[in-house]
Amino acid sequence: MLLVFAALGNRPAAETPQPTSTAMVVQVVAADPTPRPTFTSEAVVERIVSRIARETQAPYPTSTPVPAGFAFVSAVDFGYMPSVTRIHVGETVVWSNGGRELHDVTGDDDWHSGPIEGPTEYRHTFGFEGTFGYHCSVHPDMHGVIIVVR
Repeated sequence: MLLVFAALGNRPAAETPQPTSTAMVVQVVAADPTPRPTFTSEAVVERIVSRIARETQAPYPTSTPVPAGFAFVSAVDFGYMPSVTRIHVGETVVWSNGGRELHDVTGDDDWHSGPIEGPTEYRHTFGFEGTFGYHCSVHPDMHGVIIVVR
């Protein structure tokens, strides 16, 4: 803050101003100090709002190419995805566990994977055409079908 005081003496309003020998007093007062952040033990959450001025394009689905001769089935939660798989004679189906529960693959014609968990996979190659059903022995409501064609 800056204050300026000037003493001009007495003069009549109608007269032309004459220089005077009255001293001029200038007083300079320092401005308030710049505020500084204070540190507290309380956590401060600052919310940030982001606005996009342009329209974002909608995503479009892409897929990873499947290696020739393989089909992939994932046991997720309490179902096989896909539940119906079509392959050709001599191709292999690879089962993996994509959920948090323990699963297995048991064929209706007596083939069995054992427990499938984590990064473990089970592979079965089908050598002749037909329709082959399978299920999870841990969760009897989980069923799937492999259709093998020439």
